[in-house]
Amino acid sequence: MSSIRFLRTFVAAARGGSFAAASDEVALTQAAVGQQMRALESEMKKTLFDKTGRTMVLSPAGHLLLPRAEALLAQYESMRRDLQDQRQIAGTIKLGSLISAMGLLSGTLAVLKSLHPNLEVELRVREQSQLMQDVISGELDAAVVVERQWPEVPGLLWTPCYEESLTVIANSGIASPETPIASLFANHPFIRFDRRTPTGARIDRILRRLQFVPREFLELNSLLAIAELVRKNVGFTMAPLLKNFDWESDPALCVLQLPGRPVARRLGMLENGKRSHITSVVREEMLAHLRRMKAAAEPSRDRQR
Repeated sequence: MSSIRFLRTFVAAARGGSFAAASDEVALTQAAVGQQMRALESEMKKTLFDKTGRTMVLSPAGHLLLPRAEALLAQYESMRRDLQDQRQIAGTIKLGSLISAMGLLSGTLAVLKSLHPNLEVELRVREQSQLMQDVISGELDAAVVVERQWPEVPGLLWTPCYEESLTVIANSGIASPETPIASLFANHPFIRFDRRTPTGARIDRILRRLQFVPREFLELNSLLAIAELVRKNVGFTMAPLLKNFDWESDPALCVLQLPGRPVARRLGMLENGKRSHITSVVREEMLAHLRRMKAAAEPSRDRQR
């Protein structure tokens, strides 16, 4: 339902105040957001946004549409969930995940099991390259993985779900929010995330672009193990800020943003298409779970401001 997707993007842009904010919210590029909004304006035969320089505000028609779009989206979500509850799914599904995404996927599956008690799930934790191969071969029905260039395989479906910002993470004993990142690279051991992974390779490119020469101490394949070593002040790292781990609130850790434009990795669900009647339900519930998490986090952020 393209109109529903367009309305969801419109609400994200209206509430966020920019196409950039909407792209983060709905996991699309800014170009795709702009394309959807032009299509929606064409369908409504009204201009929805007024732009002056770099600022963007709702037009009178946009102000009129916003509450109605939000009400329609709420009704759609309620209808979708009611229908999903009645469309019981059963059998066994084989899912894979990176260990760093297990918290999110486990929360999604807990809700699904309550809605579909006859659904059995086999969950496997593996490395990115193995997960991709297992989805393509059919050993797994779907997996939560980091976005990359996927091979052209009939039926293979990729759905972006959320992003994780790449940051520098250090022990709070050696860093504060004002600490220059360059000083960490000059004075402290660096724990590197495995360069054989897409994320590790991207971190390596960022280091070279920023001309940071790390004092390398370890190279590991587990982000959770790296974070634990940082807690013990063995070294510092550059890593994605994982969902469900709340490292920013950990008193033992200091999270520093990279200089320049924010950089993030995108995660989502890769499906082989052979059992899409079940994997699509898992995917939609994971997206709904993410929206609930975001809504629950909004009051906390407002209090902090």
